[in-house]
Amino acid sequence: MPASASPSTLAILALLIAMGVALLALWRARRREARERERFALIARATSDGIYDADLERNTLWRSEAFCRMFGLPADAAAHEIADWLAKVHPEDRERVRQGYAQALNTGMVEWEIAYRFDKPDGSTGNARDRLMILRDAAGHPVRAIGGVTDISEELGAIDRLALLKRALDATTTGVAIVDARQDGWPTVYVNAALEAMSGYSAAELLGRNLNFLQGAEREQPGLETLRHSLREGRDGQVLLRNFRKDGSAYWIELVVSPVRDASGTLTHYVGSQIDVSERVATEQALAHRATHDELTTLPNRQLFRDRLAQALRESKRFGLNLVVLFVDLDNFKLVNDSLGHAAGDELLRTVARRLQGCLRQTDTVARFGGDEFVVLLLGEVETDVLRVVDRITEALRRPVELAGSMHYVTASIGYARCPQHGDEAGILLQRADIAMYQAKARGRNCAVGYEPAFDQGATERLFLISQLREAVERQEFELHYQPQFRWDGRAQGLEALLRWRHPQRGLLAPGHFIDALEESGLMVEVGRWVLRDAARRHAELVAMGLGDVRLAVNVSATQLHHHLLEDIEAIVQEFALPHGAFELELTESVLMVNAESTIEQMRRVAKLGVGIAVDDFGTGYSSLSYLKRLPIQRLKIDRSFVRGLGGDPDDEAICASVILLASSLGLDTVAEGVETEPQRDWLAEHGCGELQGYLLGRPAPFEDVVANIKAQRG
Repeated sequence: MPASASPSTLAILALLIAMGVALLALWRARRREARERERFALIARATSDGIYDADLERNTLWRSEAFCRMFGLPADAAAHEIADWLAKVHPEDRERVRQGYAQALNTGMVEWEIAYRFDKPDGSTGNARDRLMILRDAAGHPVRAIGGVTDISEELGAIDRLALLKRALDATTTGVAIVDARQDGWPTVYVNAALEAMSGYSAAELLGRNLNFLQGAEREQPGLETLRHSLREGRDGQVLLRNFRKDGSAYWIELVVSPVRDASGTLTHYVGSQIDVSERVATEQALAHRATHDELTTLPNRQLFRDRLAQALRESKRFGLNLVVLFVDLDNFKLVNDSLGHAAGDELLRTVARRLQGCLRQTDTVARFGGDEFVVLLLGEVETDVLRVVDRITEALRRPVELAGSMHYVTASIGYARCPQHGDEAGILLQRADIAMYQAKARGRNCAVGYEPAFDQGATERLFLISQLREAVERQEFELHYQPQFRWDGRAQGLEALLRWRHPQRGLLAPGHFIDALEESGLMVEVGRWVLRDAARRHAELVAMGLGDVRLAVNVSATQLHHHLLEDIEAIVQEFALPHGAFELELTESVLMVNAESTIEQMRRVAKLGVGIAVDDFGTGYSSLSYLKRLPIQRLKIDRSFVRGLGGDPDDEAICASVILLASSLGLDTVAEGVETEPQRDWLAEHGCGELQGYLLGRPAPFEDVVANIKAQRG
């Protein structure tokens, strides 16, 4: 049995065990510290921010790779100093940063943040945000400082760009709004200054609201359904809307909405941009009204009446209603014009229009059919009621009219036809009412006559006219006269070819005497083809006389347009070697709108041949601006009805100015028709109308006479 250990031995053994435990604990602590440093280094490496760790007691400094890359410092340096980082701070910010760092350490702060500029490795200047955490001992002395530096250059750049964008949006005249599509009701989250000015509401009054309140009670506008459809489908949309300002006044906007999606494709917002098009809409409405209403009397015109008659005939057939058409022609109107002048004649027509309207119900229609002819549509009237209306019209017209300072009396010859007794088609009813009206004329005027089948004898005269026209084609009795078109400075720019008929017994006839029968007979295509060739052949003569810059213009009818017009144009361009711009077609708005898509394509092909296109009598037809901008036209011809009042009628002046501005905006020239006075000419020249045409500048005449006058003017 071994001897017992001595107390000293046991004490030494206990001491050794304690030392081992202490060494093991120290080793474990060092190992944890190494792992923590390794974890910290990995975290610092993973972040894009520059990380640094300063041991203020040991005076050691550690910096992440991102920090070294940001400031262009060597990552493998044996020792790092604050000075080498401070040298990278922008000189204008360096002292501020140094003092701030020292103050943070010496004033008991535990957090410190500063922004400064610094020199990037590529030589550019960056912007940094530096955040510092300061650890202190129990006495408050700083022992460690851990911080992170973020390069905020892109962030500040984005802020600057956003500020610039806001300034740009506030400077533009286009109203801009952004709505949040993720919230119920789609509240507005941004509006610019232009939208505030446009609507009269402040941003505070608009933000947080759905902007549909701007439409007021007009919630059934056509554009709204289109807009709702676009929003439901999450796509772009463009609509015309009528809004109301804060003061209650109405204005029109053209609104374009576009969806905004996040990175995942989810719809988050809509951006709406709008421009105030009130002036444009007013002009379009005025032009549309002029297209469907008679300028002088403001009554519906011939085309609008035909539309209403066609609709009334459909209702008549559907509901079994009676329908009556009356033709009202003023007796001896030409005598008033010739003796008292056109101004008195116009006043008489306006007076008659007002009195006719006063004789009818709101459901009836009275229109000016042309000249001194008016036409009335009565729906649901029987024979005895027609006579009562006729009596009211006669009584109304019987009252004297003051013209040129004296009292005058007017009577009318009235013819009428009933549906279905006298026909159930618009053309037939109008024709038979017209025939009855001529019977009233034949019976001494100032009376009313209903249509009778025996009256059809008058149709024989129409057939005789058509027969004469066929003979005129065979005998070559048609000829062309030309009317010049001048620039405002008096230089001739073009010649318009105008058809005339040299009648064996009646002499030289203008188209008003035969053009309708020519269309009705089907001869228009043949005659129109001759007009094109005869006008085209004149170009060589113009060139020979030194007038090659003068273009030739020819009117084209709807019948020609849809009967091989393109082939006819191709033939004359090739036969006469017409250069670009030497030849021009004039078509009315109504002709252009017949089968509009086909017409647009055909006109584009015509334009490729170098033949110009002009819109004749602009503002009097059913034009559509959406079609107009797609047509390859060169000029708009302002109708003479608008030119008549220039220098005295503000409405005519507003219309003409709008047409000239519209043409200029579309890059088109303008030609004013019917220039009869010097005030008209001066007004058009002052307002930038490109060319003028009318009797003041020369009546239509044979080609040789017109050309001789032009050569004389040019000297």
